[in-house]
Amino acid sequence: MNSKIVGSARSPLGLFAILGLLLTGCQGLGDENAKAQPQPSSEKSRNLPISVETAIARPQKLLTDLEYTGTTAPIREVSLRSQVEGQLQALKVDVGDAVQSGQILARINDDLLLGAVNQAKAEKTAQRSGVLTAKSQVGDALTKVEQARLQLQQAEADILRLETALNARTEQARLEVQQTKVDALRLKQLAQEGVTPEQQAEQAQTRFQQAQEILRNQKSNAEQQLSQAKTTAKTAAKILRSAEAQVEIEQQKVSAAEAQVAAQKAFITQAKTRQSYAILRSPFAGKVLTKSSEPGNLVQPGTEILKLGDFSRLKINVQVSELQLGHLKLQQTVPLTLDAFPDQEFTGIVTRISPAADPSSRLVPIEITLNNPGAKIGSGLLARVSFPKNTANTIIVPESALSQDSSVFIVKKSGEKTTVEARPVSIGKKANGNVEILSGLSEGETYVVRSSKSLQDNSPINLSVLSETEKTIP
Repeated sequence: MNSKIVGSARSPLGLFAILGLLLTGCQGLGDENAKAQPQPSSEKSRNLPISVETAIARPQKLLTDLEYTGTTAPIREVSLRSQVEGQLQALKVDVGDAVQSGQILARINDDLLLGAVNQAKAEKTAQRSGVLTAKSQVGDALTKVEQARLQLQQAEADILRLETALNARTEQARLEVQQTKVDALRLKQLAQEGVTPEQQAEQAQTRFQQAQEILRNQKSNAEQQLSQAKTTAKTAAKILRSAEAQVEIEQQKVSAAEAQVAAQKAFITQAKTRQSYAILRSPFAGKVLTKSSEPGNLVQPGTEILKLGDFSRLKINVQVSELQLGHLKLQQTVPLTLDAFPDQEFTGIVTRISPAADPSSRLVPIEITLNNPGAKIGSGLLARVSFPKNTANTIIVPESALSQDSSVFIVKKSGEKTTVEARPVSIGKKANGNVEILSGLSEGETYVVRSSKSLQDNSPINLSVLSETEKTIP
């Protein structure tokens, strides 16, 4: 097979020195990207092993980077605005100052607000006095209810006692009427028979009539006394109901007074809240972005005084092609660089992918979040975000492994001797110093990445310490 020529490129001097010391009989490695060149006739005669670096062919994905630019911004911004009207008394920070969460940044004159709070407290004290008065009136009404209940119980007891006594007297009078009636009839019969005198029969009749009169009087007196007792009981019942109604009225007054006190408490809370608006505190740790007013100015509700930014993390908004969406997902890490820090590389995280693309440009807004320890990175800096694009799995080799006629040197071992074989390959896409091998190189084969001298078929080689090999080389 004709000899193959490997092109040249540069490599670090340190690597050259290490290989020169470790590999006996080999000259130091040349440039890192040196490609195999045809061996001159003078080298053939010497037939000395050549120091090479090898690798094992594996299917990989060729990475190509798509770069987009964006601008750094704090993860969140907030405008501190006045919620009350008043004179700005103090402003304790300036643009660029670092602030802590809860730190007092500004103060507005709160004399009027403090007066409103004190007035509300005074009204609350008066309303509490009204509550105590209403509760006292409830107590008086309850006392009257108890008195009326006792009077009603006494009236009901009197009715029961009168009914018992009057029933007894009426029954006695009724029995007396019956007895006198029987006596009068008996004596009248005897008088008619001539057994007793007529006068005795008339006396018995008179006693019977008197007994009837007494019975009528007893019934009349009983009805009158019972009527009076019932009237007294009804009056006592009415008084009791009136007293109970008065208790309910007084209790409603107490409830109304307590409701006023509760409403006044809420009003005091609102007044204190409005008073607290006179002090502006930082809602988070960050830095002052802008200052819009100065002490002494009169501010109105809604007037912006300061704008703060949280620099614990940064966000970078970029617009990517709709064709790139298939390669992006949330929480995906992406490399990025900042022009302000050219020697540093950063890693961001995709935290938001807009569901809608711009209808005219077909670009999709993407938000990337970047940690910012120490808040050393500010806002408004140009950021370059790289989105790796994966191709299909193929054999990928460094471009330094290719000769000028697109051949790769395969490592062969025969006994104790290790040599190389030049093999033509079909190449595909190139990216980042790598190239796709479409055919000619199989998975698992060991190939030369770079060599210290030019190679040709059957050139003896020594493997450098940087070589990747398997235990048995086919």
